[in-house]
Amino acid sequence: MENIHGKCVCGAVEIIIKEYGNFVYACHCDNCRRQNSGAVLSVDPGSAKNVVFARGEDKITRYQDEEVYRGFCSVCGTNLFWHKPSDDHYCMNAELFDDIIRNASFELELFYDVKPDYYSFAGERKKLDSQFREIGAKTEP
Repeated sequence: MENIHGKCVCGAVEIIIKEYGNFVYACHCDNCRRQNSGAVLSVDPGSAKNVVFARGEDKITRYQDEEVYRGFCSVCGTNLFWHKPSDDHYCMNAELFDDIIRNASFELELFYDVKPDYYSFAGERKKLDSQFREIGAKTEP
């Protein structure tokens, strides 16, 4: 897909991903869960070259968290993205983008080793631990 429009709850911030498929992943890290009251479902558009802040960039509040900046709409509080400046990488709240989530492919869960036991998603998908090693993958003897 091309030029995929997303917006926050109040519409003050509009973001365009220039090119993306329909891949959605879950992150179970402590910070994402604390921020969202559970796992965050994200899309990974990659570098800033693939992201356009079409409206409301002045309405984005950025909070520095370890190596990343987390962006929020200062009007409605919607979680928008995290951005890692060292490699100019963005990940964004999947629910901003109706066209992506309409036919989303959910095939990955990150930080699965720190996921609390009280919730889990139905279905099978690849699961990576905090070191980005696949959980359940066979290792060489």
